[in-house]
Amino acid sequence: MASQKGKQSNVSVESLTDEEAIFKAVRNKCIQSPFTVLPLALAGGLLLLTASFGFGFPGVFAAFVLGVVGAAAFVYNMWIRGEALTREHIKWMMEQLKEDRHNALGEIAKMCRDIGFSEGAKEAAELSAAYSQYTTFLETRAGAKLGSAVSQRLALAESAREAGIGHLRHAAEIHTTLAAVDIGKLRREHAEWAKKLGNPMIKQGVLESQISAHARQIERHDQLALKRDQLLASTNELEAALMNAFMSEAGRAELSLDKNSDNPATRLFNVVAAAEAAETDLKEFLGDIQRETSVTP
Repeated sequence: MASQKGKQSNVSVESLTDEEAIFKAVRNKCIQSPFTVLPLALAGGLLLLTASFGFGFPGVFAAFVLGVVGAAAFVYNMWIRGEALTREHIKWMMEQLKEDRHNALGEIAKMCRDIGFSEGAKEAAELSAAYSQYTTFLETRAGAKLGSAVSQRLALAESAREAGIGHLRHAAEIHTTLAAVDIGKLRREHAEWAKKLGNPMIKQGVLESQISAHARQIERHDQLALKRDQLLASTNELEAALMNAFMSEAGRAELSLDKNSDNPATRLFNVVAAAEAAETDLKEFLGDIQRETSVTP
C-alpha cells in the first residue's frame, strides 16, 4: 500500500493477526481511494452548484451518477478486491516488521563495531540475515489471513530476535568492562606477589591482602569473559535455529502446529526458551556480583 510507506511504522507481530484492525485499515484504504473520493467530491460540489445556480434536473442527475460511481468504486474495492487488498496490507505490515527489526539489529552491530567488539557485530549481522530470510519465507505463506501456524512462527522469530538483541547488548557491555581492565598486569602482579609469600622482609598480612584482592579481580574477569562468550554462543544458536527452521520448512507442503520434536518450530521454540533462561541466569549472576561488591571492603 504505497500511501503507507511514508508513515512511521508501528507494526507488531500481534497486529498481523488482528483481523478487526486489518479490516478497518482496508476499509479506510477503500474509502480514501481516489476512485471513491473524487466522484463523491464532484457529486457534492455539483449539488452545491445546482442549488446555487439552479441547474435543475440535469445537475441533480449528474450528481447522482457521480455518487453512484463513487459508491460502486468503494463496493468493488471492498468486496470484490477486498481479499487482494487485505493480502497487500498484510504484506506491507510484514515488510515494515522486518525493516524495523533489521534496523534494530543494525544498530546493535554498529554499537559493537564502535567498541571494537567484532564478534558481536558478526553475530548481529548473521542473526539479522537469518531473521529476514525466515520471515520472508513466512511472508510467502501468508494469505488474506495469517494462519495460526504462520503467526506462531512469526512470534517465535520475533522472540529469537529479541533474545539475540538482549544477549548482544549484555555481551557488548561486558566487553566494554573487560576492555577497561589490564588483565595482563593483574596476572603479573599476582604472580610476583605470590612468589614473595614467606619472605620475612615483607609484611605478610599486607601481601596476602594484595594477593587476595587481585585474585578476586582475576576471577571476576574470567567469569565475565566466560559469560560474554556464552552469550555469543547462545546468539549463534538462535541464528542457527532460525536458519534451520527456514531450510527445513521451505520444503514442507504445510506448516503444522504439532509439537513433535521433529517440527522445526518446536526446535526453534526450545532454543528460544534456552536463550531466555540464559538471560535470566545472567541477570542473577550480575545481581550476585553487585551484592558481593556492595559488601566487599
